[in-house]
Amino acid sequence: MNSPVEDRLREALAEAGAAVDPSTLRPLRAPGHRRFRVDFRMLTAAAAVVVVGSAGAVLAGGAADGGGDGGRMTAATAANELTRDDLDMTVFLCTATAPKETGCAGAAGSEQREVIERVVEEQLPQIDVGQWVSQAVAYDDFRKRYAHDQALLDEVQAADLPPSYQFKLRQGADRRQVASAFSGLAGVLSVVDHAAGPPSAATAQGGWQVSAFLCKAGTQLPACQAKPAAPEGGDSKSTVRGRAATPAQTKALQQLIQKMPGVQEVHFEDQAAAYENFKETFKDNQALVGATRVEDMPQSFRIKLNADAVVSEVVAELRRQPGVAQVVSDQCLTDRAALATDFGLHLPDEVVCPGGA
Repeated sequence: MNSPVEDRLREALAEAGAAVDPSTLRPLRAPGHRRFRVDFRMLTAAAAVVVVGSAGAVLAGGAADGGGDGGRMTAATAANELTRDDLDMTVFLCTATAPKETGCAGAAGSEQREVIERVVEEQLPQIDVGQWVSQAVAYDDFRKRYAHDQALLDEVQAADLPPSYQFKLRQGADRRQVASAFSGLAGVLSVVDHAAGPPSAATAQGGWQVSAFLCKAGTQLPACQAKPAAPEGGDSKSTVRGRAATPAQTKALQQLIQKMPGVQEVHFEDQAAAYENFKETFKDNQALVGATRVEDMPQSFRIKLNADAVVSEVVAELRRQPGVAQVVSDQCLTDRAALATDFGLHLPDEVVCPGGA
């Protein structure tokens, strides 16, 4: 079934074709490889133009006076005009394979796309340059970017890559307003403001590559011996709370880490130090800081590894130790964040970091 946009375009082309005198037509020539571009400063404010290329279609409008109130939109090819360094914002659309927790209920349909395209039109005064990236182009870029990781390439198919709108905003544009205009729209998977992304986990934690968090009293993590309890009064969610790591377990874990091959440095972070780091990291979110107490913070061992260390083996060994609640590879967190912000992919740890890394 064609979308309303395609129907209107087809009708307009048919009407235009009927008015053409065939005797005035010149023979067609094979076109060279070029980019599809529309400069919206040359269009009237009421105009709506569909730019059609091999990568997809984009609706856009522009200013009547050519004074720069509009932006430019292209259909991305393998040689994108906008590089990652240029990007200010990306709007990823839902795919049929997007996880349910993202809020998507299947691929963005034609009606949803039409609504999203209208919002693109409304935001053109704040957009300097934009491009539409199809699934095919995104998948090609993804395979080039991760050519070194065959396991990841085997897990991700072309249909998993969300199509997207990518924008370079005008100087002084209201980034929050642009992002909020797309957030929550049906068919939108995520909106990424590339200037607002958090630093990598490794940078935030001072370069530590692996973090082993110890069990806290009352936790519901199975690794800390928490387990479902027999239902009482119909409450099937009640659990036997987990136990905190004992001093003996903490000491044994530290000795194990110090003897592990590939470990360069290990640092124990108690609750007080963890709380100070937490306050510094979230100093711009005083509501969160105010709601968090020192006793909420877990103790942990922060670990730096030698260049030849096998991260997955270190992580797997630590996860087997008593008193350990969770082991996190900071590189894995960074890789997951990059996949989400650059490609709109929301993948589980076992896919991004096979082997427990």
